[in-house]
Amino acid sequence: MKRAGRGLALAGSFCAAFAFAGDAAADVSVWGKARRPDVARREEQLDEAEQHLLRYERQIVDPLLGEVTVGDLVRLGNISLIEARKVLEDAGGAKSPDMRVRVRLGYVLRRLSQGDDAPRDALLEEAARILLTVAHSNAPPSLKAAAWNELALGYAVLGQRENEVRAETEALALEPIGRHRAVLLANRAEAYMGLGRLEEAIAGYRESIRSLVPIEMFDSGVTALWGLGVALDRDGDLDGGLASIQLARAYDRDDRKIHGSSWFFSPPHDEHWYDALGFWSTARTTDQGAVRAESYANALAEWDAYLARAPEDDRWLPLARARREACAKEGERALQAARKKGARERPDLRIPMFPP
Repeated sequence: MKRAGRGLALAGSFCAAFAFAGDAAADVSVWGKARRPDVARREEQLDEAEQHLLRYERQIVDPLLGEVTVGDLVRLGNISLIEARKVLEDAGGAKSPDMRVRVRLGYVLRRLSQGDDAPRDALLEEAARILLTVAHSNAPPSLKAAAWNELALGYAVLGQRENEVRAETEALALEPIGRHRAVLLANRAEAYMGLGRLEEAIAGYRESIRSLVPIEMFDSGVTALWGLGVALDRDGDLDGGLASIQLARAYDRDDRKIHGSSWFFSPPHDEHWYDALGFWSTARTTDQGAVRAESYANALAEWDAYLARAPEDDRWLPLARARREACAKEGERALQAARKKGARERPDLRIPMFPP
């Protein structure tokens, strides 16, 4: 299932917009700095950390290079993340009286956990401990929403679906902005799908899509439509699922959103299910025989990859086997029809075979 690595887009925008009460609403005038040098120093440290994180975030989507892969992102951005972590630790880290520091530290730890050699679970568990102190504090609602959102992302990576649903539900209770709610709703729907609760998943995706204005469909709506397509397919509606993917491509023809660096699959082998349906949709909608044959072949390869990578207790394995068989049969029928047509129109035409 696809879930937004939208800690970048969502938590980042939260942190930029925070208005704080008490100690965090410090007077940053010259006199205020003189009265509270500790608060003034934290403001400077937060500004410094933000500069490191802005540099990191720019590396994720370079206007000249386009979106990079998660692997490229990690290699490019680790230095910025490490520097941000140092600054945030110096600002008090997990015990900082400024809750902004804690939320940003949780975000940094989650991003650092993506490294190939990183102690993933340890970093995510540390992030969760810090973020929970914010989520259960008297911080402003926008800050608590950001903490719950970050918690949900960490729980998603760890496969803790029930905790993820709870965190996203808590965030939704605090989040008023439509596009942010849409992302949270879609992510919760994906968690429901991971729990096998398909009716709630389908309803969640549809509510997510309804939360968006038309222009926002080009961003958050694309991945929600893909998730809806997979949920419908797993609920027995293959045609409805492929139709949802076709609609997603009306907004994102090249599938850039679901393969971009700001999204990840949980569990990772779910990527093959999405890609299998994507190739299947292409095979059904193209009017080019060679593209159709290649797309069926690619769909079968993705089903095979899913079956090879999925653990034995994967709840969707039986359906994946059935889908693989149905795809092979459908592709063979299409190939035979193309052969007959080719034999009538061009007797010398040869159409390549694809795996049975």
